[in-house]
Amino acid sequence: MLIKRLQAVALFLGPITFAASPFFWNDGHYGVTGGMLIALSMVPWVYGFLGEYDRLRVHIPNISGIWLIVLLAGMFGTISFGLQGFFEESLGVVNRIALSSFSEYPPQSLLVLWLPGPVFPLALFVFGLMIGWTRASPLWTAVFICVAAIAFPAGRVLRVDWVAYLADLLLVLPFSYLAWHAWRRAGTRSENL
Repeated sequence: MLIKRLQAVALFLGPITFAASPFFWNDGHYGVTGGMLIALSMVPWVYGFLGEYDRLRVHIPNISGIWLIVLLAGMFGTISFGLQGFFEESLGVVNRIALSSFSEYPPQSLLVLWLPGPVFPLALFVFGLMIGWTRASPLWTAVFICVAAIAFPAGRVLRVDWVAYLADLLLVLPFSYLAWHAWRRAGTRSENL
């Protein structure tokens, strides 16, 4: 019961911490605080996702197993971008110089930033499809997560504040619901056997 409850709390803390990051943007850059929040949010969020994976693998074991690998790669990319913002500001290179310097390391930057970065919204979208298809959660949670996964790149890549806020709200609401129900399920006898 303790682990399931911790996963429920983590399922709430991850998206909330992530959603706080755009409030700390500096002229369209993550900066030290925003970048830190992005990177740190992935730790509780992945822990919470593990609880959801446990639920999904009962219904779709192969698909959910592949999704978990994709999710981890996407979270790695998200952490990388968060740390990029953290180091840009702390080292005083907050402009195009920081991104253009990655061109000196094409295979490494491709593997650390450009390939795994977009995978996180893809993993969110697939998660929304899975919980909708399996009826593991109400349809509105699946729809909100899928719409947020589509809006996510527009808000984060283009640094459009209101789109980022809206996408984050569309994530916080269903994940709050999922966290609440995970907490309640953790207290039931069948979950603890």
